[in-house]
Amino acid sequence: MERLRKERIGQDVFREALMLFWDGACAVTGVSHPRLLRASHIVPWSECDSDAERLNVHNGLLLAAHLDAAFDAHLISFNGDGQILLSSQLSESDAVALGVGREMRLRQVDPETEKRLVIHRMKTLQEYDR
Repeated sequence: MERLRKERIGQDVFREALMLFWDGACAVTGVSHPRLLRASHIVPWSECDSDAERLNVHNGLLLAAHLDAAFDAHLISFNGDGQILLSSQLSESDAVALGVGREMRLRQVDPETEKRLVIHRMKTLQEYDR
């Protein structure tokens, strides 16, 4: 119970930091309604070496809920320039239905975030064939 409470508190701190870092808007779409935004870890919470890494703003993306779900499910990632990458596991029809297209990109990518995105890409996406 204590661990769960700490995780919730940590998630709130992480979300607030991402809201500030991304100016209160999705890192890709610019959607700004707070109830539609998710604080998404690049390196998952459970795989971080420390609380500092769990709460590091560079280990996160503020994403609209549908992009967060796709990112967490390892169906999308982003290259070093912020360009979206679609896994071959995401069908074209699902990508279209979600409004996810190859023209999408992160509004910014800094070197610290890119280091973590490299890990996400290597670990989660099998192919970048679209």
